[in-house]
Amino acid sequence: MKPIRNKTQHRFNCIVEETFDRLYSSLYLLCNDKQRCEDIIQETYIRLWKNIDQVQDDETIIRLLKLYARNIFLDEVRSAARRKASLARHIREEEMDSPAAHMEDRELYTTIQSAINKLPPQQQLIFRLHKEQALSYKQISARMNIGTGTIEAHMNRALKTLKQLLSHLKRK
Repeated sequence: MKPIRNKTQHRFNCIVEETFDRLYSSLYLLCNDKQRCEDIIQETYIRLWKNIDQVQDDETIIRLLKLYARNIFLDEVRSAARRKASLARHIREEEMDSPAAHMEDRELYTTIQSAINKLPPQQQLIFRLHKEQALSYKQISARMNIGTGTIEAHMNRALKTLKQLLSHLKRK
């Protein structure tokens, strides 16, 4: 068993010696970071070692190594992007959970409810049925015994009035 392992070890060492500089150069162009490049190359050669018995052609091994290296690099980029997105989501969630955010939400809710309460009674009722209870114009029409065109007109006026009443609010 030892002679086969030594032969495999020798073959692997020869491959590393023959390919390291070319692999490093092409990978450095991709990631432009010495430490990252070295880490990816190490992982690349680990993959090669695990699969060395399946590799038949040592002459074209550089293509396989570049493919391994590129895939490892892309996996790292994707992973970093996922971590960054996850962190951003976590930060937004923490900001939303803060007492200041809850206070802001309550103030905003109160301001919006106050503006809705200033609508004429018919507009207010139609607006609440449509936006708060998620009824369609057709359902509201059936409930109130008025045409859908009238419902639409009341909603348009309500939205226009609310837009004016709430125009002082800043968008984030």
